[in-house]
Amino acid sequence: MSKFNVLITGSSGMVGQSLQLYVKRYNLHHKNTIDSSPNYYFLTREDCDLTNKAKLREIFKKLKVTFVVHLAAKVGGLYMNMKHNVEMFMENMKINMNVIELCHEFNVNRGVFCLSSCIFPPEPKSFPMKEEYICDSPPHPSNEGYAYSKRMLYIMCKHYNQQYGRDYICVSPVNLYGAYDNFDINNSHVIPGIIHKMYLTKYQEGEYKKDTYEVLGTGKAQRQFLFAMDFACIIFKILWNKDIDKKNMLINICSDKEYTIKQVVQLIAFNLDYDIHNIVYNNKYSDGCIKKTVSNKLFRKFFPDHKFIPLEDGLDATISWFEKNYNKPRFRK
Repeated sequence: MSKFNVLITGSSGMVGQSLQLYVKRYNLHHKNTIDSSPNYYFLTREDCDLTNKAKLREIFKKLKVTFVVHLAAKVGGLYMNMKHNVEMFMENMKINMNVIELCHEFNVNRGVFCLSSCIFPPEPKSFPMKEEYICDSPPHPSNEGYAYSKRMLYIMCKHYNQQYGRDYICVSPVNLYGAYDNFDINNSHVIPGIIHKMYLTKYQEGEYKKDTYEVLGTGKAQRQFLFAMDFACIIFKILWNKDIDKKNMLINICSDKEYTIKQVVQLIAFNLDYDIHNIVYNNKYSDGCIKKTVSNKLFRKFFPDHKFIPLEDGLDATISWFEKNYNKPRFRK
């Protein structure tokens, strides 16, 4: 029987679902080489409201948690963040404080805590942004609530590490996408939002019975992207890599590739067989932060041979999953 019990929060989300699949594949592949594999407990919002500290404490006690992967967060796309900065800040602060305080209370010495590259300064001293730039100046005003809640999570981890000798590692992924994403047009991130809206426009459904597909913004903003299954693999490796500790407690997760939103739109259009000549850009809408390139130098120090899934292949897999699951009851649209 394993003495290691790993609690993963946010398990119904895209990264949580991807991590579940990765763990299953890993254990299946290594079933004859592992004497006592860890117990993984994938916690969803149906299992526990993470803003309820008493309920979460019961789970920590019952499971005898020894490691934590904290993925849960209240998230949304650019325009949701702009409209709901208060809610994004308050709910995420409650969740993060409860999780990290209970980690300490139950003597959980190691954990991986998920941040986001969107919390970095919009006008850094240089590009690509290194991990130490994270608190150099305020985040972009469009997502201040979410960004500051994630910065505070980093600060909490940093000081628990310093004061109590913990190894709480923060990972900061770039824009994530993949199967199990939230495809709600009004609240999703950029890739799932484009996929869903273009799909409806192509098949002339509902309010999208239009001759053109409209992109909000100029399409000039530049972004790095990370396939969710890539991220799941990296989280797993970081959790069990003892060389990564409090001395390297914040790691950007990204490849060297960067794309404009226009390039992403065209790749999705190609995959959906949608005519790119019918795509228009509405520059009355904000682009958000035009550029927020982060450095992967530290990541490459620990994982020099990791091969990221190319955006074209990741989009192909994501759109295939989207089309197969579009009419299923639990599909998030």
